[in-house]
Amino acid sequence: MMSRAGMFRVSQGIAVDMSNRVYKLPSFHDVLEGEIFLQNLPSIVTAHALDPQKGERILDMCAAPGGKTTAIAMLMKDEGEVVAVDRSHNKVLDIQKLAAEMGLNCITAFKLDALKSVWRRNDSDITADLCCSEETDGVTIRSSDSLGSHVERNSPIIMEGMSAEKSCKETVSNEKANERTYVSKADIRKNIRRMRNGSGRNQCNGGRVQNSKGFPPNSFDRVLLDAPCSALGLRPRLFAGEDTIESLRNHATYQRRMFDQAVQLARPGGIIVYSTCTINPGENEALVRYALDRYTFLSLVPQHPRIGGPGLVGHCEFPDGYIEEWLRPGEEELVQRFDPSSPLDTIGFFIAKFIVGPKDAQFGKSCASS
Repeated sequence: MMSRAGMFRVSQGIAVDMSNRVYKLPSFHDVLEGEIFLQNLPSIVTAHALDPQKGERILDMCAAPGGKTTAIAMLMKDEGEVVAVDRSHNKVLDIQKLAAEMGLNCITAFKLDALKSVWRRNDSDITADLCCSEETDGVTIRSSDSLGSHVERNSPIIMEGMSAEKSCKETVSNEKANERTYVSKADIRKNIRRMRNGSGRNQCNGGRVQNSKGFPPNSFDRVLLDAPCSALGLRPRLFAGEDTIESLRNHATYQRRMFDQAVQLARPGGIIVYSTCTINPGENEALVRYALDRYTFLSLVPQHPRIGGPGLVGHCEFPDGYIEEWLRPGEEELVQRFDPSSPLDTIGFFIAKFIVGPKDAQFGKSCASS
């Protein structure tokens, strides 16, 4: 009932054996690869709500595994530029693989933490550029894309065909050559994990991705922030009591910081779409309230198609006295809330669409100081 890894992590719990299928659709795993990509209805609606146009420059801030990214590229007829970022090296590889399978050429994927999406030139960058211009050995890599993203320099180059275990084993052997002659398999596995999760993980899985230092403000026509969330809308899901009020608030704080980055990257007149796969108002309607109150140049705009239900109006007062403000009357019909218990029969989801008005000088100062 559980995976081997799960049995070591969880000492007790509930297992569910699915004996009756709730649908008759067969598995499409590895079937018609490059032709079909299954996706939840709200996710498809999100891509359409963004309404990407040919020739635009679009950012997908938390893009993995790439379903919305590729949907956006298709809606643009593969004409323009879709920049997909994720902080996980392996997930960026997944985006690249999916884009290649779907035959899409306008997608460029970078490894980048969404909280560091905005890049600003400083003295250290200028010094690095001066040093970089003198390099002639062909190892230093510089990005020339028009977005101003910068590929991290001196990326390791690994010969094709070298297996993960061989690469990592040699690394461990070199590090411990002066200590002992025997290298245990545990050491090799440990080093493989370290390389996979750290800066050198591309040495282990054979794939390479570009690292970005971020993008200048006002770089994109449209920005999609499908934010990491509590995922309370996914199903089937067993609630193990892991989510607390504090953890849900932490999610909301994290999402606000990401949204602050999105606001800076969207140009005046551009569009920002925010979405989650949770039913928690603190991560949905409360984020919209935060956005509209902090950035007066942002406005909610209607979405097409509109399939989900209205948002929640009002507020919630918690036992500790904290008041969470939600939508105000008239705003509820400008967002889409998908209720998993509704007749529409989808996962729980939320979509909000903003248009970016003229950004005043005060906004630029506050962003620079932050």
